Parts: sequence; C-alpha cells; structure tokens
Amino acid sequence: MVCLYKNRDWLCGHYVDSQEPMLLVAKKAGCSYKTIWDWLHKFDIPTRGPDRGALYRNRDWLYEHYVEMEESTYAIAQEADCNHMTILNWLRKFDIPTRTLGKAMFLAQRNYLDVSPELLTILSGELLGDGYVQMGDRSHSARYHHTSKYEEYLIWLSGIFADLGLEQVGKINRYDGVKRGKPYTSYNYTSRFYPELVPIRQRFYPKGKKIVPKNLILTPIMARQWYIGDGSLHNQARGRPCIDFSTCDFDKASIDYLLEELRNKGFKVSHWPVSNRIGMSAYSTRDFLDYIGPCPIDCYQYKWNYQDNRKKYGKI
Repeated sequence: MVCLYKNRDWLCGHYVDSQEPMLLVAKKAGCSYKTIWDWLHKFDIPTRGPDRGALYRNRDWLYEHYVEMEESTYAIAQEADCNHMTILNWLRKFDIPTRTLGKAMFLAQRNYLDVSPELLTILSGELLGDGYVQMGDRSHSARYHHTSKYEEYLIWLSGIFADLGLEQVGKINRYDGVKRGKPYTSYNYTSRFYPELVPIRQRFYPKGKKIVPKNLILTPIMARQWYIGDGSLHNQARGRPCIDFSTCDFDKASIDYLLEELRNKGFKVSHWPVSNRIGMSAYSTRDFLDYIGPCPIDCYQYKWNYQDNRKKYGKI
C-alpha cells in the first residue's frame, strides 16, 4: 500500500498549498492525525499548531459532510471537535444553504435501506399486485404497505423483507369488515419509512396513480409475486386449466406493456376488456407455472393445483 503522507510534495501540497487541516489530510491519506503531525516534522514543514477544529474551515469538506453525506451539524461538530453552532456559522460563511427544521428532524431519525436487486424484484412483483408504496408527510421518505386475506402470507413476506433489510413497523393488524354483504377479514403489513423507497414510489406512481413502469423487465420471481397477488387459476371441468390476471388498477398503456412482456416470454395472452383482465391461453398455463417455479407459501398452493381434466372425458 502506498503511504501518501511519506511523499513530501503530496504532504506539502495538501497541508501548505491547499491549507487543509491535519485531520482532513489524515483522512485522505488513510492514517491518523498524529501520523501526519509526525511526518510534517520529519520533512521540516512548518505546522500551524494543533488544528483539530479547523476541519470546518474547508468548504469542500464541510459541503461533503453536510450536503452530500447529509450529516447533522451535531455529528459534524463532533468529528471536527467543535460546537454545532460553529458549524452553522461556517455553513453561512460559505453560503451553504441550511436545512429546514423538518428535514433536520427527518435526517436525525431516518432509517437506511439498501435496495438490492433481490429486494427490488420482490417489491416490483408485489406492486404489480396488491402492494402499495405510501409517501410520508414531508415527502422525504416512503413506506411499503400490503393487505392480504392471509396472515400467513404477510408473516412470510415480512420475513423475506427483513432478510433483505426492509423492516416491519408494529404488528400485522387484523381487520374485520363486510364486503358485498358478507363478513370479510383481512390483514395489513406496514414497513418502516425509508427515503430509498421514494424513487420506487415515483417510478410506480408518477402522477399519483399506479402504473407499470416502461423499463420494467418481468422476471420469474416478479411474475410469481404478481400471480400470487392478482392471478387466478381456473381448472376447467372438461379441459385444461387457464390463468387470468386482474388489471383493474392499471391504465391501457400499462396493460399493453404487461401483455408485451408476457408475449416476449412466449406466453399466449390477450386482454379481456369487459372484465379488464389479462387472460392466458390454456396452451401456456402449464409453461407459465413452470416459469415462475413452485409456490413459496402453503396458503396460496391452490393457485398451483393444475388439473387437466381432458382424460376424464376422452379428449386426449
């Protein structure tokens, strides 16, 4: 490993020419403050005395920590060994816009989420079905919400999300109501608020209404989650099963995009305008179930129970 601080020209350029404080030079060199101090003396480079609190006098350093890294003035002050009011004063001296109280409170309490490709795939599949991303009050963050008739499914989904870094807030709640004159029970899952969910909200709800993003590429897992949420398997009394998907929440452009994605995968599908559903030919049903793989949860196994009844009636 190259030790930058052992190069006199490099050390002099940063400490003397650029007037950077020793802590900043140490950070760039990947060493301690004392190491820089020692090498300055070895090279007979005049020092300005201990300057731990001088970090905030460097505009680039202050801008990086306050704006780009979104650190609080308290955190920056602790790192620069000074008072947070000193940081505020130097932000004003450098004309770096300070945050609103609401943004400051949000950053102090925010949660962090790494939206991995695996997590994005699961979320996208759920958003094609029953999933929903809700913005927070100040639009700094968003949370994921899901309603299902099966508590078992939400417990499974919560575990998958937790493994991928998306944490549940509170408990899975039960709701008892009446639907079309009949008693109905549903369960609700809600995640924590994360700023990293905001781009997903903007992608799927650009004008407040859910759409299918034009750059979405359907994958087996994504299709599986969509099928669990909005797909139905129909075992015909005298023939092969067929599948359809509810698309009531989507506009025509979104439905056309889903039709194109399914056709690109080799499935025979069409749009049923009367019921606003996507219908899949019986010729493609078995292939589609093979494409998405086995059911991951027992409560939805019925959607995989493929029954070809042609033999009963001598059709094959």
